[in-house]
Amino acid sequence: MLPYRRLLALAVLAAFVLSACYSLVEPSFRPGTSRDVFLAISRRVTTSEPIAGLSACSDPELKANAIYLTAATDADAEPRDVYIYGFRTRSWDESEEAVAACQAEYAAANPDAVVSRIDIPVWRVFGADWSPELTQSLEDAFEEAHDAG
Repeated sequence: MLPYRRLLALAVLAAFVLSACYSLVEPSFRPGTSRDVFLAISRRVTTSEPIAGLSACSDPELKANAIYLTAATDADAEPRDVYIYGFRTRSWDESEEAVAACQAEYAAANPDAVVSRIDIPVWRVFGADWSPELTQSLEDAFEEAHDAG
């Protein structure tokens, strides 16, 4: 009878531990992938083919995280730069400073442009002279991709 009680106690303990890990806490932070991003963007705007590793600045650390494309909307058919930087969850907070410096370098190279930026975990995105429609379309796309995970 004693082994049965131990087995039952272990089963109850295991169930409690598992419920504490999975059902009593917030869901894990798992945003969508770059595929989710590109699908969401392509449903909203016209894009060029993305170029991986093309960064808006000279920071070699950001090149591995960079994707460049151009995007246009029906309201503004002129293609606009879109620089996308993706990060792992664990490096999201630390990425802000490097992307801000990159954005500043890009803005300095385009002094007559208004640079817009979107930060939706785990993506940091910026570009020049975005229309309100393009900005909203990109925000919606990255929110959708974030929620896809």
